[in-house]
Amino acid sequence: MSGATSGSVRPFEAGVLSMHHMPDKAMASFHTALRLAPTFVMAHAAMAHLVLSEDPAAGRAMTRLLAPFPRTDREASHLAILAGWGGDRADTSALDRHLAAWPDDTLATALLGAMQATRPLATG
Repeated sequence: MSGATSGSVRPFEAGVLSMHHMPDKAMASFHTALRLAPTFVMAHAAMAHLVLSEDPAAGRAMTRLLAPFPRTDREASHLAILAGWGGDRADTSALDRHLAAWPDDTLATALLGAMQATRPLATG
């Protein structure tokens, strides 16, 4: 994972696992990961996913913020998911494409469940 260090991966993974049941704990875990690795792209993206329910513009803002950071195709796909989330509806097309390419992505799988539970989905 781009920008990660050996010490930052464990708090990131703990944050992903607690995103929907304990969002405050997840946010603290992502902060820890970023304190240990400030350029950890996926930790930034996961934090943005957490705040999207309160601020739909967070995804697009995070995408712009992380534009200069080096990233993998998988990380770029997560940023595309963030960019597509906003307004009154969640467009799941970027998430669907991501999961087709990386079906075992824990963060993306959790996001799909959250999108379906909390936001009306774009159709047609």
